[in-house]
Amino acid sequence: MRWLGCILPVILLASAACDNKQDGTAAPASATAAPTAAPATAATTAAAGDAGDDAAAKASAIPMPERPVPKGQNMVGSGMSIEVQQKAISYMAAMRAPHLDDPAADTAFANDVATKLKPILLSMDTGADKARFNRVDVVAAGRQLDLLMATGCDEKTPQRAMVSRAGIQLATLLAHGMLVVRCNDARVQCLQSTRDPDDVLCTTAPRHK
Repeated sequence: MRWLGCILPVILLASAACDNKQDGTAAPASATAAPTAAPATAATTAAAGDAGDDAAAKASAIPMPERPVPKGQNMVGSGMSIEVQQKAISYMAAMRAPHLDDPAADTAFANDVATKLKPILLSMDTGADKARFNRVDVVAAGRQLDLLMATGCDEKTPQRAMVSRAGIQLATLLAHGMLVVRCNDARVQCLQSTRDPDDVLCTTAPRHK
């Protein structure tokens, strides 16, 4: 019986429309259709805009995995537990991973920055073999910049080289799609996030070439 209750009002409305037409009192179609069409279009546009905003919000809100050590503690050593070291691997991978709302990698910009940093990094290197080990590499088309040294990499090296010495802000790097600045020497590697200036993580990672 429920379907009868749904159909009955439709039948009554149709009958009323026929009666009005016979009496010559029916309103023009344009007068009745226009007011309902406009709100529908507006509602569709608003829904599309909301969907785009929601997608952007979700993209920018992708959570980072748990840090292996709290902020302020930047070093994960080889003597720490396997669980902590695995967390460090996952966290560093997430630091490098682009989000949907990140700018595209700008390879030309990254190459220009690398060229500017080469003499700066060489002057910061305190290793005896810096002529052989010291170089700047562009990684993943500009998503990451590697500062490779003989000696001298620590948690402050990426910002010291980039911001203090080269005068390039981390926000500028992010605007060109670069997500990480990494230094690596004979003992450790340190990754500096461009999304968060306070997000630095170092691990034991001696390099041999």
